[in-house]
Amino acid sequence: MRIVEVNMQTKERIKREIDRMPNDLLEKVYKFINSLTSPKPIKKKFHTYKLKGQFDNINARARAYE
Repeated sequence: MRIVEVNMQTKERIKREIDRMPNDLLEKVYKFINSLTSPKPIKKKFHTYKLKGQFDNINARARAYE
């Protein structure tokens, strides 16, 4: 329960500071906050061009456990 209280206090302090901030700095703050988000994970491709289609019609996950 203590963590929730600290998070709410921090959030309220941030909101108060933003309310006091001049309008010309708000765009910079917005860009900064958006830059803090983590990037989307990159999906690795499963290249089969050298496998001559041997995995086209099978369940690769089931085949791996055989």
